[in-house]
Amino acid sequence: MDFDQVTSLVAGVHYMNPERGREIYEFVRETKCTSVLELGFAHGVSSCYIGAALKANGAGALTTIDRDAARELDPNIETMLKVTDLQGWVRPIYTPICYTWELKRMIERTPVGQWAFDFAFIDGAHSWLRDGFAFFLVDRLLKPGGWVLFDDLAWTFGRSQVLSQTEMVRAMPAEERETPQIGKVYELLVRRHPSYTDFRDDGWWGWARKNQNEGARQ
Repeated sequence: MDFDQVTSLVAGVHYMNPERGREIYEFVRETKCTSVLELGFAHGVSSCYIGAALKANGAGALTTIDRDAARELDPNIETMLKVTDLQGWVRPIYTPICYTWELKRMIERTPVGQWAFDFAFIDGAHSWLRDGFAFFLVDRLLKPGGWVLFDDLAWTFGRSQVLSQTEMVRAMPAEERETPQIGKVYELLVRRHPSYTDFRDDGWWGWARKNQNEGARQ
């Protein structure tokens, strides 16, 4: 499926705009990723862009994880995958609380010295607590030479139109509420990790690549 086709089919649905959609679509096309992990899919627009790129390449699958609450979104990912005819390229997984438990299951199923994914897109909880831990779990599943991408480096709970007035956010200490937590994950955990290189960010998306020789250390 080409980029214009998928863009027309997901038009008007949150949360990925066509500019970002093109970036992730072209990345998958160019690198020929075949095993992709996504943490946080919401309505499934980003999943459709990734799935469309895999379909255009003729190989691969996206495993994407979000909370059970995502089933109630209108449209939900199941609807979007039917609209785009990408059911065979995207496998949604629902989890009650957080994708970190599902990542644990994946690690348990993956033999030591083997890896499950060559690209991971982290766009879920947006929190230091959950996504900081998720990064280290993803690292156990990411192939040497694989890429990880973080969305929302500058996002904060306090400036969120959806969450800022919720009881959960109001109860947060001001520092947690106003700190760009994914930005801190990227700055303090990813950039300082000895196994990652090729960092690039534009203030909102942050990329990093796992060292090619990391496999020799496992």
